[in-house]
Amino acid sequence: MPNNQTKIIEPLAKFHARLDKEGRVAIPKAIRDAIGLDKNDYVEVIIRKIKIDRANRQIIVLRQAYLITRIGAKGLIFLPSDLKKQFDLHEKDIVEVVLYGFHKFDELVSEKGKQLLDKVQSVGKWSELKPEDKFPEDQSMEHFTYVFV
Repeated sequence: MPNNQTKIIEPLAKFHARLDKEGRVAIPKAIRDAIGLDKNDYVEVIIRKIKIDRANRQIIVLRQAYLITRIGAKGLIFLPSDLKKQFDLHEKDIVEVVLYGFHKFDELVSEKGKQLLDKVQSVGKWSELKPEDKFPEDQSMEHFTYVFV
């Protein structure tokens, strides 16, 4: 890499979504197309319960959780029922979704895939992140790096 480039790891996408009656949110098609996400791929996300204060032009993060979850049809991802209960999330609530990494389904037959499945299927599929917590980088996840010229 030339000396005049700086590497910064940033999220792949951040968007607001409304929970449907099944407790799912959809990753927008434009985002799925841009990074090549398909049904059955796994994504690494932070889900934020937010409050939008239009008067003061602020988005207030009330709680946030880190999880790895599978993409369903039409880009839908399920939020675990215990997460929805603890965060008091209901149908039509708006959450912020921060997409950090992904695994392609065809990788899941590899050793890396077995490690991910073990992690996803373990007890405690998500963990709350406090404002002072750093993002829990998972070295097995595939990430993009932004390059500024």
